[in-house]
Amino acid sequence: MEIVIAGSPRKGMYSDRLASSYAEARNAEIIYARDVKASPCRACGWCKGKGNGECVQKDGMSDVLSRIRKADALAVFSPVYWWQLTAQAKIIIDRLYAMTDEEWNGKLLTVVVNGAAEDDDREFAILREQFEEMAHYIKADLRFLGVGTTDDAAFEKAAEKVRKLF
Repeated sequence: MEIVIAGSPRKGMYSDRLASSYAEARNAEIIYARDVKASPCRACGWCKGKGNGECVQKDGMSDVLSRIRKADALAVFSPVYWWQLTAQAKIIIDRLYAMTDEEWNGKLLTVVVNGAAEDDDREFAILREQFEEMAHYIKADLRFLGVGTTDDAAFEKAAEKVRKLF
């Protein structure tokens, strides 16, 4: 089973369309980050101590975490906003801190970011490096793709690259 997080705050835009296409092809469950009612991580450490893997905050992330824990793979799709994922996607990523090393070990993590840039733009390299470090830390296997979606023609090329991921 695979979970897809669609990180765009705007419904139906390029990231949503890439995430939907990927989820359909992979028979994966899609979660729209913009619809998850979740607060940012408080860095309280509850999940790593008394919470035994559960976050002290009882919000929409409880269900998301449960579904991700059951999955073999997690894919995150997000447009790039200021050389970073969207705030909606970042809240979900940060709250994954509650998961243990054992829960991550061997999971496939796929990250697809898109923006109004060329495919070889530095913004994608920066994000790739961040996710490589994260995947190494949590012992997950990483597939990363940064694609330019400056217009509909570029989007079609990006969609083809996403299809080649599987």
